[in-house]
Amino acid sequence: MKMGIGGWIGIIVGGLGGLIGMAVAIAASPLFGSIFSLFFIIVFGGVFWMIFRPMMVQNKLMKTGVPAQATILGVSDTGVTVNNSPQIKLLLQVSPPTGMPYQVETKLLISRLQTYAYQPGMTIAVKIDPNDKDKIAIDYSGGADSASAYSSNGGSMSNYTPQQIQDMTAMISKINDENMKLMAYGESARAIVTKYTPMGINVNGENPAVTLELEVLPQSRSPFKATAKGVIMATSIPKFQPGEEIFVKFDPNNIAKVTVEHS
Repeated sequence: MKMGIGGWIGIIVGGLGGLIGMAVAIAASPLFGSIFSLFFIIVFGGVFWMIFRPMMVQNKLMKTGVPAQATILGVSDTGVTVNNSPQIKLLLQVSPPTGMPYQVETKLLISRLQTYAYQPGMTIAVKIDPNDKDKIAIDYSGGADSASAYSSNGGSMSNYTPQQIQDMTAMISKINDENMKLMAYGESARAIVTKYTPMGINVNGENPAVTLELEVLPQSRSPFKATAKGVIMATSIPKFQPGEEIFVKFDPNNIAKVTVEHS
């Protein structure tokens, strides 16, 4: 998952605040200030290393890695959350183009709306470093290999042409990217579902892509009508029927942009 603009702003502001705090502390009391500065560097540096180093490794692998398929064997929550996005740990069995299958663990930040996409037994596209089995990146572009994650409400994707499958994949990916950005910087609000419309596409099993017409009820402004699109968990379908109250996030600078906060 790419870090949203809100996340980077938070990191930059936090870093600058820490530097200013260190300067003030050292000026006021050199001994105490030095101890405080060392503590800040250890804590902030440790958090950055644990969370963002894997993201940098993944970005590099996306450019230079070898495409492969991986089966999810296990999923667990690490307990780490960044901008309301949880970090999960995946146990994967990788099937490289050459060589024997092997198991590897990886951690990644996901949107809360993406939990349906990482379940044991699912097959996902990855990129690997053939010289270091511990290095692996989730391939969100997926290409044709990601088509197996999608189905129509009528059944197999074999009824569709490769171009149609590619168009569906691109559409869902675009919606997901826009929703993840809103999850990072959007303002939370309650909303009432006024219309529920399936888009005719299921993702990773029976999880439908849907269009929701909403009446959003923010605390900071007057209620307004909006439309949200996204993939919801099949078990949550009853929660998104007309008349149901849900939680959303919206762009305070463009209230036409709304996403579901919880599925």
